[in-house]
Amino acid sequence: MSVQRIDRNSVKQILDGYVQEQHSVVIKFYGTNCGYCHNLAPLYKKISDDYEDVLFYAFNMDEGQGFEDKYDFSGVPTICHIKTAGHNTRVSFLSEPEDPDGGDDGTWYHRQELIDFIEQNRQE
Repeated sequence: MSVQRIDRNSVKQILDGYVQEQHSVVIKFYGTNCGYCHNLAPLYKKISDDYEDVLFYAFNMDEGQGFEDKYDFSGVPTICHIKTAGHNTRVSFLSEPEDPDGGDDGTWYHRQELIDFIEQNRQE
């Protein structure tokens, strides 16, 4: 599955539980001037190609100031998994790595770290 860019309103609807259908959704929050974010893009795309049953989105935080405070995360890149189901929507954030310079190909995260996070959350 390919990665789709998503707008502020759509992110808010997903995170706030307005999507009634059950889906497994992953959102990469990124910034225009974030080197880690740009380096993560090809890895995120490759991982998205391995999942036909998961929706992958990317949201530019330059368009969404205030999300960090409301959803209790800080900085970019941030990876979020959402299991949509209306009132029962579950939101999980991948923890920041202990060594941000230790990611694959200059990214913030390791490939296996992302896969494990997606697998754990889509199965629950």
